[in-house]
Amino acid sequence: MKTDIFLAAGRLLVRVEGRFVLDECDPLKKAVSAALSPAVSHVLVDLSKTEFIDSAGLGTLVSVKIRANQTDGRMTLIDPSPAVEDVLLMSKLNEIFEIATGEEAEKLVGTLARDDNLLRSVGAVGEAGIPSVQSAESLKIEEPQRQAKGPDTGELVEELCRSAVEALRQSDYEKTIRFYRQALEIDSDYLPARNNLAIVYEKRPEWRENAMEQWEIVLRLSEQLGDTKHKERAEKHIAALRG
Repeated sequence: MKTDIFLAAGRLLVRVEGRFVLDECDPLKKAVSAALSPAVSHVLVDLSKTEFIDSAGLGTLVSVKIRANQTDGRMTLIDPSPAVEDVLLMSKLNEIFEIATGEEAEKLVGTLARDDNLLRSVGAVGEAGIPSVQSAESLKIEEPQRQAKGPDTGELVEELCRSAVEALRQSDYEKTIRFYRQALEIDSDYLPARNNLAIVYEKRPEWRENAMEQWEIVLRLSEQLGDTKHKERAEKHIAALRG
């Protein structure tokens, strides 16, 4: 994946080309995190040349949206490719993100994607085949700090969990798991999502280890939080799985 980041007049353009998958997410999040500031009022994420996006990529988009909102900014997805659009529709995240296409997208981007506005390139391959990084000297990459969960985060998590419940009603376990995992990428300590994910994993024998892993996380979190209900439930399911 290649990512170009442009900055001008309070607008940050993130152009993502290739496969937006787990292994590529951390460098992108670090670069965007370093570029975001209260001076950035609008984040534009150009997905027109994104060939594929997985749940980690979706989680990264959610993280960027949350960061932008925390500084009173907004985020818009620009011209999602058909592959990305399908995933957004299936996950119902198209209802959460602001999306611009066609003339509206062109107007928003304008002349932002110019060389003199280029702030950083991540994942570009140089002549030696080694990923290269170009950045302004003043740009410092720091490890992203976990942000306090605000109302926007909670709304996104709840929306994903509602989508998971709907998928479960249709016995679409794979989709249910995907939604709960996306929710947990936003809030890894959300016990109801952990609890429900563990239950779904119990639906198939080949997912037994996954179920055990999730119940053990539920048990650990519930002990830390003093949540007796989830603690007792986790202990019961763990005992049954160990059988």
